Amino acid sequence: MNALPSAPLETSLLGAWRRIDPRARAGFFAALCVSVLAFGFEMTNLTLHHDDVNQIFIQDTILGHYLGRFGVGALHYYVQGHFFMPFLQMAQGIVFMAIYGVVVARFWGAQRPLDIALVASVVCVFPYMAQVYQYNTSMATYPLAHLLAAGAVVLSARGRAVAVLGGAALHVAAFSIYQSVATNAVAIFIVWLLMRLLFPAQGPDFRSRATARATIGVLIALLVGGAVYFAIVPLMKIQFDAYQSAEEAFTPGAGINLKIALPMIVQGTRQFFFWEEAYFPIVLKQAQLVFLGGAALACLMLPSRWWRRGAALLLLGGACLAPRSLQLLHADGHFHELTLTGYALIVAASMLIVLKASPNLLRSAAAVLAAMILWGYLLQCNWISTVNELNTRAHFAMTTQVLARVRSIPDAKWDGKTIAVVGEYHMRHDYPFRRATGVASEFMRAQHMNQMAKLLRDDSVFLKAEPKMPGVMEFAATSQPWPHPASVGVVNGMAVVVLDKNR
Repeated sequence: MNALPSAPLETSLLGAWRRIDPRARAGFFAALCVSVLAFGFEMTNLTLHHDDVNQIFIQDTILGHYLGRFGVGALHYYVQGHFFMPFLQMAQGIVFMAIYGVVVARFWGAQRPLDIALVASVVCVFPYMAQVYQYNTSMATYPLAHLLAAGAVVLSARGRAVAVLGGAALHVAAFSIYQSVATNAVAIFIVWLLMRLLFPAQGPDFRSRATARATIGVLIALLVGGAVYFAIVPLMKIQFDAYQSAEEAFTPGAGINLKIALPMIVQGTRQFFFWEEAYFPIVLKQAQLVFLGGAALACLMLPSRWWRRGAALLLLGGACLAPRSLQLLHADGHFHELTLTGYALIVAASMLIVLKASPNLLRSAAAVLAAMILWGYLLQCNWISTVNELNTRAHFAMTTQVLARVRSIPDAKWDGKTIAVVGEYHMRHDYPFRRATGVASEFMRAQHMNQMAKLLRDDSVFLKAEPKMPGVMEFAATSQPWPHPASVGVVNGMAVVVLDKNR
């Protein structure tokens, strides 16, 4: 048996590419173009988030370990050599998310190129606007987690034993990068069931044996993958951080409290769909509600029987709640509300339902409205990138100002390097620096200033002031906080900057 390929590598790859549905290829390229419009500013500017500043100096596999995300560190270290490469990482993330969007669209039954392009573009761009990928050091890994979760659902929905085991393995890999994609997997499959109910001609009927087998396969893969991941993390002896209550997240059963979880899920869902947020204008939410209402109307109009209509509405409601479903496992957990990228799936699914169910004139109007919503996402993405770039400059400027002011003190008897930092400083957050999680972080702490000094190739070392530094604390008690001229000084041979003596 000839084990060598029968054709050159490029010929085999070209043949595989040509076997992909041309409509899916068109949707993929559309998503790529939209993503470039969304991330273009960021791709041409070195924008650093405060987490990026810390992660740049990690030369190990520990990135994300303190949150149980051991896969992030492995990918960052072994695949990219622990280097910080924002342009390459962003290009990788765009490709992964474009594939993710096309996979989801095709799984839901999107056939027309415009439908695939709109669904793929929404699920690609929305997460960035919602501030999941504002960390350049995570631009490749987090999109990969989304793609793995979607692949796990698609694979396990086949219902065969090997496919279910493969889906479970993909879930483990996805959770090791970013646990919140579990909610994406739930939302993807609920919408798939809804599509089976609303458009039975395009696949197995909702009550068919094939649908039941797919449901069982997806549930088994998700549960097995989650259980394996849950078992692996404690074996790794990870020292969890208190951030997002990670230290409590891996205690079996300790966080399950429906009385707490259910109200939080309902409130969080209302917040996303109805409440104005700094990073997300209310006009975009209102436009999204038009599609959500259209999808609900389709659930009432398309099915021929009342039980199907009721089931469709329940599935649509369940899909809307799915992005918050992790709260059921950890009721007291503080999850980043902006990591809930499952909402992108709900918006895209509502668009797809309206586009598939409407007559030509209404479909055209819906397509125009969908394009307008996508345009709003692009505006927000570019605004966020611009503000974060300006914020990067502000942080470096402040660090430089502190260094200049300390070194300008006449007859300062200190080593010229060590600077004790008292408290933390919160910069102004008025326009355009609106307060929002992950957008233009306003706070400055000793650890961030120390890393920024390294990036500036400055020899200074910023230390967080401790109670064991009595002279420093006495100076802080009688000094004005930054930016007052008296906020800096030299005490016992150590430079001191008082950012806020109440923190």
